[in-house]
Amino acid sequence: MIAPGVYLNNNYNTKEDYLKNESGNFKIQLDSKFSNKLSMKSFISYLPQTYYYFSAEDLTISSRDENTIERDHFHFETKRSPLQGTVELQCIFQTGFKHKLLSGYEYHWMVSRHRQRYFPIGSTNINVLYPQIDLTQSLPVNFKDRKILYQQMHSLYFQDLMELSKIIKFVLGGRYDSWVRENVTEKLSDWNDRYVSKPEDRTIHRFDAKVFTYRLGLVYQPLHYYTAYVGYSTAFIPVTFINIKGNQLKPEMGEQIELGQRLEFAKGKIQLTSALFAAKKYDVAVRINSKPALYNQAGELRTNGYEFDIDLRLTQRWSLKSGYAHTIAEWESFRFVNSKGNEIDYKGNRPINVPRNTANLWTTYTFASGLGFGLGGRYIDSIAGDNANSFSIPPYGLYDASLYYQYKHFRFQINCNNISNKKYFISSTPNPTPGPPRQFLFTASAKF
Repeated sequence: MIAPGVYLNNNYNTKEDYLKNESGNFKIQLDSKFSNKLSMKSFISYLPQTYYYFSAEDLTISSRDENTIERDHFHFETKRSPLQGTVELQCIFQTGFKHKLLSGYEYHWMVSRHRQRYFPIGSTNINVLYPQIDLTQSLPVNFKDRKILYQQMHSLYFQDLMELSKIIKFVLGGRYDSWVRENVTEKLSDWNDRYVSKPEDRTIHRFDAKVFTYRLGLVYQPLHYYTAYVGYSTAFIPVTFINIKGNQLKPEMGEQIELGQRLEFAKGKIQLTSALFAAKKYDVAVRINSKPALYNQAGELRTNGYEFDIDLRLTQRWSLKSGYAHTIAEWESFRFVNSKGNEIDYKGNRPINVPRNTANLWTTYTFASGLGFGLGGRYIDSIAGDNANSFSIPPYGLYDASLYYQYKHFRFQINCNNISNKKYFISSTPNPTPGPPRQFLFTASAKF
């Protein structure tokens, strides 16, 4: 996983590297209650974002000198202007049985202006053992093109919770999405974003999809302390990629069925929940080439598993929560032609970044004075590093702790994550990514 002589604490970036982010959050919300059976919620939000990024992103051991790392620089600037609005109506009424109907409309709109450029491997080199945080040669400063993204989505949805009897409830829901996205690439003539206005210097790709998804559910509660349920749902994920031939990829579709139950004892002080699930995704898009980024739809992904959670209120001051999940994920169909024209078949392989086993445990105790502490741990199983399953990211376990003080409306808390300062990896894409070292976080809050 780590080449000899390479340490996670080493800094192989340049002193010119930076990541700057400017963002805003403007939101107006209106909640109206017309009666005990009719209410409405609505909001509109605007979240402008600007990112400036320059980094020696990819590091490769030189084939000519094992003591040299070749760096691949990536530079981009992005400005996004997303606007979102929702109007939601909830009403309770009777037919032959009680209905709790939720219906609404969502609107999403966004314009994004993006400039990026890659520099080839070896643009700047650095020594493995003694990295010097300096550039060895200058890099060009001008962007050659910019990309403008226009995206818009209209959505209508509803969900009806029907009480068929005192012990049986039925859920029916649906959602219709109309989604449009347009990507415009313009060739730039100078740093001020003036573009060359020839027709051949401006390309447009348009993506659109209109999809209806739905969900069904049945809840059975024969006793006040026992509830069982079964549910089925479909899903839609818009895909904006194009394949090698320049054709738009189809939207990813999915479906899931879940069966679960909940038990409560000791007046709710002990709660046990468990669930079985099976899910499938169709026409899954995968990246077949990194630079330039090229994608293709490989096929079908299946995920089955179960999960179990326990929530204990041992005393008035002592509580404990724990959970475990087991997931079996594999490609039922994974066949495509890569950027070199070779046919690839990974049927039966594990998808990337999906651990088979995860577990967590957390307990807290609060003294009469308001002082309290928490202790816990989490475990993440190994994950496949790539779809070829040529390597894997090792499993890891972490320990966390917290110390807090509650005084009337105020709460002060210190969290320590990864107490042992363990070195581990959390992801394999785009490259193996180290997890955060020991961290301390102080928070102060008030409720009135």
